[in-house]
Amino acid sequence: MDEISLKAPAKINLYLKVLGKRPDGYHEIESMMQTIDLYDEIKLEKANSIEIDCNDPSLPSDGSNLAVRAAIALKERFYFPGVKIGLNKRIPHGAGLGGGSSDAAFVLRGLCRLYELSPKSKEILEIASGIGSDVPFFLGNGQAIVGGRGEKVHSIDLPTEYRVILITPPLEISTAEVYGKLKFSLTKKSEPFLLKKKITISRFNKLAKRFYNDLEEVVLGEHPDLAKIKGLLKSNGAVTSAMSGSGSTFFGIFHLGGEVKAEFKGRLTPGTRVFSCKPVVLAPFNLN
Repeated sequence: MDEISLKAPAKINLYLKVLGKRPDGYHEIESMMQTIDLYDEIKLEKANSIEIDCNDPSLPSDGSNLAVRAAIALKERFYFPGVKIGLNKRIPHGAGLGGGSSDAAFVLRGLCRLYELSPKSKEILEIASGIGSDVPFFLGNGQAIVGGRGEKVHSIDLPTEYRVILITPPLEISTAEVYGKLKFSLTKKSEPFLLKKKITISRFNKLAKRFYNDLEEVVLGEHPDLAKIKGLLKSNGAVTSAMSGSGSTFFGIFHLGGEVKAEFKGRLTPGTRVFSCKPVVLAPFNLN
């Protein structure tokens, strides 16, 4: 095998709680995350060096690109000559959808297959968490409660019988800046979500009404116009609407059936992108 193609999915944070600031400067979080069928396309070809060819010229092509960083980090632990990464970006970046982290995780997945590498569970998770907080999540089944700064991933079993509408305005938001402006007096105290019972779609819909994102107040304080997007999703029948990650994307969860996407035409700022998606379950990376 000289090349391999993969699809790296986006994610949404069904809920996101910020529990406090850690001594290492990161923030302690708890979040329920779900992958969706909006994909970046990745092609990996054996090569003698690490390089990337991306359809989005605004993205870096050096080690600050998470896909490149993943290849470099893996090569430092497990030798292989190199790889040419072909990256066709479809997931908006700087939008809270985890596209860069997903790309990194699927480069790790793909390189292990391409070069028949067999890292131990601890090794690949150390590499993944060193690249970015969300990267370990994308090595799992795509449904998880994540903790720590994102490196603690507890896979769960969630229903997938619903649709997700994403609305992404033409606005990139810095995750670091959002966390830096977070006031912990704004974080909400609530009872933990009870996930020990089987999560049926009816129970999921009831839980969904309690989903929230602690970072929303910071982002809406800086960009109050984004509240219109959340309101549009709710007024069009969303079971719940919330911001994903640190924004700027807002998502709505809808019951199956009916066309919702068209109803947003003419009501959004020019350049705003709307995606109709479904939740997906991933094949977990084979950890030894």
